Amino acid sequence: MKNIIHTAFISCLTILTLTLSVEVNAQHTLEKLYTQAGYPYEPLVKRSKLVRILYRQKGKQVSCRTEVSQDNTVWKGEEVHAKHSDFITTPLRVCLGRSEAKRLLKNTYQ
Repeated sequence: MKNIIHTAFISCLTILTLTLSVEVNAQHTLEKLYTQAGYPYEPLVKRSKLVRILYRQKGKQVSCRTEVSQDNTVWKGEEVHAKHSDFITTPLRVCLGRSEAKRLLKNTYQ
């Protein structure tokens, strides 16, 4: 009888530990930096309060737009259509044009 109680206790403890570790890991995956190294995208992400990519996938196409929060201002970009394969590899570059990214980066220095 003691072996059954001991085994049940260990099993419950293991399940609890696995559940908590999955929840902790899920929280960490939400805070990823989805940009490749290089100008102007990486410095823009680092110098902005928040950069969000909002997207919808339909087949092999993705519709996306970018929101960039700087100080008390939120810039909302125009919707862009791109290939899903391009979006997967460089989502920020696909959804935010280089010239617009440079302009937003410049705003962070003012």
